[in-house]
Amino acid sequence: MRIEKLFLPALVGVGVLLSGAAAQEASTSQPVIRRDAIRPHPSYASDAFEAGTGLPSWTGSFTHGGKTYKYVMVGTDPAKGAVKTSVPVFIVPLKLTFEDTGTVFDASVPMIGLKQSVVQAVEASPIISTTKWTAGTVNLGTTQYIDAFQRGNFWTHVGAATSNYHVLLAPPTILPTQDYKVPKNIGQTIAGVNGHKRGILDQNGTWIDANITAKIFKDFPQITPGALTIFLTYNVFPGGAYGFHDVYGTSPLTDLTYTYVSYLEPYKALIDADISTLAHEIAEWVDDPYVNNNTPCGTLLEVGDPLSSTIFSVKSNGQTWHPQDLAMLGYFSYNSSQSVNKWLTFRNTITKSCQ
Repeated sequence: MRIEKLFLPALVGVGVLLSGAAAQEASTSQPVIRRDAIRPHPSYASDAFEAGTGLPSWTGSFTHGGKTYKYVMVGTDPAKGAVKTSVPVFIVPLKLTFEDTGTVFDASVPMIGLKQSVVQAVEASPIISTTKWTAGTVNLGTTQYIDAFQRGNFWTHVGAATSNYHVLLAPPTILPTQDYKVPKNIGQTIAGVNGHKRGILDQNGTWIDANITAKIFKDFPQITPGALTIFLTYNVFPGGAYGFHDVYGTSPLTDLTYTYVSYLEPYKALIDADISTLAHEIAEWVDDPYVNNNTPCGTLLEVGDPLSSTIFSVKSNGQTWHPQDLAMLGYFSYNSSQSVNKWLTFRNTITKSCQ
């Protein structure tokens, strides 16, 4: 499903809308920026995964309302033992020059008013670096955020903080910065925070696919189906959204999985803050890597979507970061017996399964 060009008068029912400062930046003549652009792959029959996937992955299922729902997740089956999975990661910094105003957005140079680049910030963040995580009084371990979430997701199998079950992102390989000029009919510059600008890139995603995704995967054959690629933008909404994850290819065995994410700085609204989008997309990649896990909620198993604007803070590496809360499998399956504290979300924000 491609991303439609939507405008503010048609906001209702199309996903997470701009909020706070972000909403104030838009006008009725500007596109809606959604939290997540979902591109499901219904062509993948459930039995297609029996032949295996390029990623280290496992399959599970649950039953609700007399129907069985199968899913594929990154890592190994938590019920079959404490196994540590480490997935190679490639970060592709993007330098985008918007021809409508000549504004340059570069993920590889210091951010406005800071010494860090977006790439350096992501490496220092709890998405890649480790910190201590708890769920109430339960110690989930000192690890990456998404790994802590997944451990909490299957806590009855993981058992304790000392268990060696992990789904980790390996130290990333940083590829050379990729420089693109964004034509006027493809990208739009809008007002940002404190007089700075932001960009909206390619509302329907076809320009991104044809000019960036396909080219990068061709130019860098070291990116294999067993890896995750992060296309990193700075103050740019890719595909008309804060971010999205997708697969490149036609078969789960050879597909390349990737995400485009916006890192926004400076910001006012917490939904914009630093790693909030990155946490959303990486968690969804772990629990729905091929964008094909159906649920009785009438949605895919996209664990970030129910809590897109539920942001919290955590201190790590001398900085304060802002990931978002994430929905456990029990939120979608109507059975939270296997999660830590029997919670439905990592922060226990939601107490009822999807309605």
